[in-house]
Amino acid sequence: MRLTLLLTSLVAAACATATDELPFNVEAVAEFNEPWAIVFLPDGDMLVTEKSGQLLRVTQDGGKTSISGVPAVDYGGQGGLGDVVIHPDYANNGLIYLSYAEAGDGDTRGAVVAITKFEEGSEQTSLVEPDVIWRQEKVGGRGHYGHRLAFSPDGYLFISSGERQKFDPAQDMKSTLGKIIRLDDTGQIPDDNPFVDQGGVAAQIWSLGHRNPLGIAFDLEGRLWNSEMGPRGGDELNLVIKGANYGYPIVSNGDQQVSGCCGRQSAFHRPERAIQGGRSRAPRPHRGRIVRRHVEDGAGAGRAPFGAGDGPERVPLHATPQQ
Repeated sequence: MRLTLLLTSLVAAACATATDELPFNVEAVAEFNEPWAIVFLPDGDMLVTEKSGQLLRVTQDGGKTSISGVPAVDYGGQGGLGDVVIHPDYANNGLIYLSYAEAGDGDTRGAVVAITKFEEGSEQTSLVEPDVIWRQEKVGGRGHYGHRLAFSPDGYLFISSGERQKFDPAQDMKSTLGKIIRLDDTGQIPDDNPFVDQGGVAAQIWSLGHRNPLGIAFDLEGRLWNSEMGPRGGDELNLVIKGANYGYPIVSNGDQQVSGCCGRQSAFHRPERAIQGGRSRAPRPHRGRIVRRHVEDGAGAGRAPFGAGDGPERVPLHATPQQ
């Protein structure tokens, strides 16, 4: 049996090898300008974000339709239009969640999360005005937004929030920066969040001490994982535990000129994998494309998986998490 997967350049090969040596066939489906995220709709079409602010509906054969009504984004550096996910009950409520960088006063900006849906009568080519349900505090600079989105199996919305290259806010419970956030599907704070008794910003927080969490996903057991871009030599794959502190910027396996950094201390939760190495990118023929992989059962077992296009080689440094 063949398993068909659709991948963007966002999940391009971390260990680039010649395409004729790979254990699958690659077929280009569509090309994009800075694609950032992809989600499948129930009918098999895809929604794809481009960082400059475009939202595209893409068919299985590569046909593209531009969606209007996308909010204005602050495009530059690592910012712009970010993630797109659909509500777990999308088939009944049609809700779409977008993250993006929003401009503030005085040359500041921050990530936001908004809910929208297709406008009635638009043949699904236009969005209603998005309703912002969460905002990162706005600071200077254009890096480390994070702003990945994922719904848990029990229907809660998780948001990754980078520390915006400001370091210390990742340990500040009055700041949204450097955290994993947990909300309900309307943006309200659940009563069972780990720091809800502290009120304020802390009530939103699920975990802290993160740097630039660019990927979050739930596994088949309902556990949350995040891939985190650390300082050089310090990228991490973390099993995200309720209330855990992952230590940044006090500790890191990377090379960072920060007071108190680096190395790992027992007070903080260790990564499942700490990753060391330089930059690697998607093979050039597939950058900026969606590609379809046809994978034979069992093919490629033990090989490095596809990962973020700017991610380093995967070299495990810590295989056992701190309990």
